[in-house]
Amino acid sequence: MDTIEANAELCVGMAANMIGVGKTILVAQVGKEYLIMVNPKIVDHSKQCYEVEEGCLSLPGQRPAKRCPIIVVEYWDKKFKKKKQTFKDFEAQIIQHEMDHFE
Repeated sequence: MDTIEANAELCVGMAANMIGVGKTILVAQVGKEYLIMVNPKIVDHSKQCYEVEEGCLSLPGQRPAKRCPIIVVEYWDKKFKKKKQTFKDFEAQIIQHEMDHFE
């Protein structure tokens, strides 16, 4: 949280491995709040996807990506409670981008 808050003007999400933490944890801006997801897994998504150019705090420039406008994610929250939540549009794009870092 300290790292994403320090870079709030530059990014809206961050994966733990971007800062050297070898865990599948991400932080994504959802509305005006940050959502912490531990071991997130996309369990469903919209059938139609779109192409987009994305920037990244850890890599200079823009890169093409394929994103789904609606995703359903299962994850553990910061209190280790199991959650299942639907995300749409830009919030879904942020989560998909950060999950790409796990790969």
